[in-house]
Amino acid sequence: MNQQEREELLGKWIQPSSDDEVAQQERALRMVDQALAASPLASVAKRVYAKGSYANNTNVRRDSDIDIAVDCHEAIYYESFPSVSPPVVLPQYTGEWTYEKWRKSVVEAVFAQFGDAVDSSGSIALRVPEVAGSRPSIDVVPGFHFRKYSSADATSWYDGAKVYAKSGDSIVNWPAQQLSNGREKNDRTHRRYKNFVRALKSAEKGLVDDGVIGAKPSYMMECLVYNVADSTLSTGGLDTAFRATLVELWAGLSDASIHDTWLEPNERKWALRGAQTRSVEDAREVVIGAWRLLTY
Repeated sequence: MNQQEREELLGKWIQPSSDDEVAQQERALRMVDQALAASPLASVAKRVYAKGSYANNTNVRRDSDIDIAVDCHEAIYYESFPSVSPPVVLPQYTGEWTYEKWRKSVVEAVFAQFGDAVDSSGSIALRVPEVAGSRPSIDVVPGFHFRKYSSADATSWYDGAKVYAKSGDSIVNWPAQQLSNGREKNDRTHRRYKNFVRALKSAEKGLVDDGVIGAKPSYMMECLVYNVADSTLSTGGLDTAFRATLVELWAGLSDASIHDTWLEPNERKWALRGAQTRSVEDAREVVIGAWRLLTY
């Protein structure tokens, strides 16, 4: 493959969702909104919003699934940064919305809207199947409002979402920070950041389709490219910059003192260190696979 051929392939890889796909994704979000509005949860304080690759504009064409969070705001979970002394202590929530009841109520609302094809067997998300030509598949994620306080007087904090698994284990996500930081990096790199996230996702999909590697978490590609220097992403043409991106990623993935410092785009969690759903080896498979696909 010569440089012109790689430029043409990369040009295809970086394409975002088509206008029709965007319309279908927006329809999916409206339908989840309608499901909750028609349920007993209509009057409960909550926030319904898209998250993940659709919200962050890093999804690739013909891969238009959508993640939708349904966060209860009746109860707010919280903690303080370790540097906050004394830590913030707020009145304990004594209302009805336990994580079991919130999940059960969201499940009932989603089933009422979308029917028995909904799959609620997952540990966290409910899966609503695709209707071809109408809307993509939807992952509905019940959660709670979460705050992390940075001041002892509880006047300064970061907003997040706390999500519970059926087991009772929980994780905190930071969708607002992911969105803001991603936009800023995309602006700094003249849109190369999100373009190259899509390119790496497209490469991973091609490798999976060809049976070269197993499927990797989509968010991993966003994490990897976020940790590439702005100058690497934005210098030169598509082929030159993407090659340099893979070189920089490979160097980082070969040195624990580098990849152990990489952060998720929200800058609140480590990208690879201690991650349960992605690993350094997963990342290496994608990076070397993309290199070989493009015959560098």
